[in-house]
Amino acid sequence: SQGTDGLYEQLGAEAGLATFVDKLYEQMQADPRIQHYFSGTKLEAVKASQRQYLAVMFGAPVQYQGRPLDRIHTVMSISDYEFDSFLECAQSALRAVGADASSMDECVVLLETARRDVLINRKRHDVKKTQEAASAESVYEKLGGEIGITNLVENMYSKALED
Repeated sequence: SQGTDGLYEQLGAEAGLATFVDKLYEQMQADPRIQHYFSGTKLEAVKASQRQYLAVMFGAPVQYQGRPLDRIHTVMSISDYEFDSFLECAQSALRAVGADASSMDECVVLLETARRDVLINRKRHDVKKTQEAASAESVYEKLGGEIGITNLVENMYSKALED
C-alpha cells in the first residue's frame, strides 16, 4: 500500500472511500472538461474498480485486482489539462466528504503518481535531446551578445520614437 499510516482509515475506510468515489464521479460528470470520459452503462463497474484501486493507493490492506492503469487508459488520449481537471474534482470531492487539509494534500500527491500511467500518449522525456538543447547556442549569443542586444534595443527604441 502507498498511503501513509492511517490515510485509508482517516477517509472512513471502505464506506468513506465509497462516498468519496460517489462524490468524485458527481464532480467529474458535472465538469465539462472531462465529463465525456465518465458516462455509459459500465459506470458502476468502473467506479467499483476505482474504489479498489484507490483503497490500495490510500493504504488499505487489500490487493488491486483490476487491469493496469496504462492499459485502461490506452485509447483515451488524456491530456495533462484533463488530468489536472480530475485532480480538481478529487479535491472538491474530498472537501465534500469532510477530509482535512493534510489528508487532502496526501491524497492529491498520491493521485499525482498515477499521471504517467494515465497519460500513456505523453512523450517520454528524452535526456539526449534535453542535453543537446542545453548545449546549443543561446538566444543571447545568437543576437551577438551585449553589443548585439544593445544595438537591437537602440534600434527598436528609435523605431518606436518614429511612430
